[in-house]
Amino acid sequence: MTAGSTVPTLPVSLLRDGLAREAARFSLRRVAREAGMSPNGLRHVLQGAIPRSITRIKLERWLAAQGKVTRPPNLGQFVRLLNELSVDLTPEQTLELGRALAELLVQSYEVRRLSPPRWVQDLLRHYRTRGGKSASEVA
Repeated sequence: MTAGSTVPTLPVSLLRDGLAREAARFSLRRVAREAGMSPNGLRHVLQGAIPRSITRIKLERWLAAQGKVTRPPNLGQFVRLLNELSVDLTPEQTLELGRALAELLVQSYEVRRLSPPRWVQDLLRHYRTRGGKSASEVA
């Protein structure tokens, strides 16, 4: 989410999960205080209440600020997530999607004149066709 965003972008279930993790890591009161809301309000959100749009934005911004990555993503995480997201696709379509996403990531880094990190390079190698085979033969 961008700093100037005024529209909630996360599904409430993902927002709730992230907030619950942070509340378990610190405390409900601390998360509520840092996010700028009451502990009872946060408790209600965690218990299933749908927050108002302005509250969702506030919570999303706070949660995004907590996003300290302790380790970089890796190939296994990406492949597992892609397989979960593409459960309704054929193996060939999943492979094609993985290849396209890997190439898009490489291009995005190159546009910014950055070298793609190792996990992106691993991803690209993983989804390249092997031995001249077509995508359908690899899957």
